[in-house]
Amino acid sequence: MPQQNSYELTYFRLLKQMNMKTFLSIIFMMMSLVSFAKVNMKSGLWQGELAMNDRLFIPFQLKVENGGKKIYVINDTEELLMNAHAKKDSIYLHFPIQDAEVIFKLEKNGESARGYWINYNKKVQQRIPFTLTWNISQRFPQMHPTKPIESLFDGTWEVTFQPGTKEEENAIGIFKAGKDTEIAGTFLTETGDYRFLAGNRSGQRFSMSTFNGSWAMMFEAEMHSDTLKGKFYSGVSYASDWIAVRNPDAKLRNEASLTYVVNDQKVNTADMVQLNGAGFSLKPNEGKVIVLQIMGTWCPNCLDEVQFMNKLHKGYEQFGLEIIALAYEVGTDEKQTRKKLKAFKKKIGMEYDLVLAGKSSKDVASAQFPMLNGIMSFPTTIIIGKDGKVLHVHTGYSGPATGPAHKELTDKIQLEIEMALDLLK
Repeated sequence: MPQQNSYELTYFRLLKQMNMKTFLSIIFMMMSLVSFAKVNMKSGLWQGELAMNDRLFIPFQLKVENGGKKIYVINDTEELLMNAHAKKDSIYLHFPIQDAEVIFKLEKNGESARGYWINYNKKVQQRIPFTLTWNISQRFPQMHPTKPIESLFDGTWEVTFQPGTKEEENAIGIFKAGKDTEIAGTFLTETGDYRFLAGNRSGQRFSMSTFNGSWAMMFEAEMHSDTLKGKFYSGVSYASDWIAVRNPDAKLRNEASLTYVVNDQKVNTADMVQLNGAGFSLKPNEGKVIVLQIMGTWCPNCLDEVQFMNKLHKGYEQFGLEIIALAYEVGTDEKQTRKKLKAFKKKIGMEYDLVLAGKSSKDVASAQFPMLNGIMSFPTTIIIGKDGKVLHVHTGYSGPATGPAHKELTDKIQLEIEMALDLLK
């Protein structure tokens, strides 16, 4: 038998002095130190291109600072700080709130990369391939500047998606030109908005896109006389025609005509579960004003609304406001979903109650709210007065990207809550 050296003897002495749990903890820590490393990427803008299918490529942008210490996905003024680490020869960027990530390997030149995007909230997960190229500042490089550089698109537009079909949908387009060829904006619909879009323009045309882990979307348009005609692409297969005419007074249908009370039935909470696994029931009002936020962690508009709900909770809890988020989620493993919701609540800084309500389905949500004509959007927000009756229902949420529409909606909800709490007497 070979003689043991001093290092082996020391190793075995340590094993005798510690329990198995402590030993495994040390081994795990050592493996973590070996497996994970700091990200090393060239600073500056990186141009990404998602290959959604063999004909559709949606661009996005990364901003890298301090050689990879901070990496952002940028959409106009929105900057999503990614959780980044390197493992072996791959770089992993996980979105800050959304359960999604991009994984890629740098080429030898350090100025290009190849990888794929995974959205873990999808019922059927897909790996969407993409490329990255360093030092390209224009999201749509094919849009060359024209002289003089002027914008034909600034302002508010009355938009129709899928015109002339059964699926025809009205929207409002809000566009604003930036420096050189830049353009940004969003589309406001009756069930929410398309958040922060950014792109480039050239003469009679523009292209804009957004990428936030849950969504990858692109809008193209060209001016024909006084009408914009374009295409909207979302995900790997969805495509829709759209047209728009300039209309500074464009309006959507009144919210009250979308989701409303039809009877006096109660919320069906039989299948709802608290994050600790206990059943959930909507307690008697006890003189409180209750806000029910019908949402999902996979829904970007819902995440925008959480920030606003946090402000309401902080400002009005002392006066008797109670906010409860009812999450409708992808997946069938209840225990895993509750664990995921706990992590989400902490990560996003949600200061009010969160409940697992059911599967991510409008039909499921509609069945649990039989007093309404149906649930047509995530999020949907229900304000219940001190007497236990529904006072207001808000369909969708106009987020910060919509500018004045966002302020108008949040001011309206805040006023409704102050009135329900009897703070304006």
